[in-house]
Amino acid sequence: HPGASTPDYTYRLEKVKFGVPLEEVCKNNENIPGPLLVLILKLNKESPNRRDVFRAPGHQGAMKKLIHFLQSGRLVNVDNYSVYTIASVLKKFLRKIPNGIFGRTGEKELFDIIELENESEQMERLHR
Repeated sequence: HPGASTPDYTYRLEKVKFGVPLEEVCKNNENIPGPLLVLILKLNKESPNRRDVFRAPGHQGAMKKLIHFLQSGRLVNVDNYSVYTIASVLKKFLRKIPNGIFGRTGEKELFDIIELENESEQMERLHR
């Protein structure tokens, strides 16, 4: 209708923050941002059929574009990116987490668990 405002069809997603603690990326320590989850699911689906997915580098230009889309919260069609590019972006995201995925205390806890000789106790502590 003339004069009616047109709806904004520009979809915004959660922004994926690179270089911040995991608690800040995954709010309430439980939710992986949707765009990041889509990348993980794409890798889960396609990487078993490919060789050296995490060893071969992704296309640098495509990586920059994908990272920009993730950081700005823009809708991304992951079918436009190779699994190698997606894997490289995920590796970059993980590398930039300060103090690693588990943090210093979590990492120490994992090393302590490895030292345990009782396998059932190891499993119990890992589950916690």
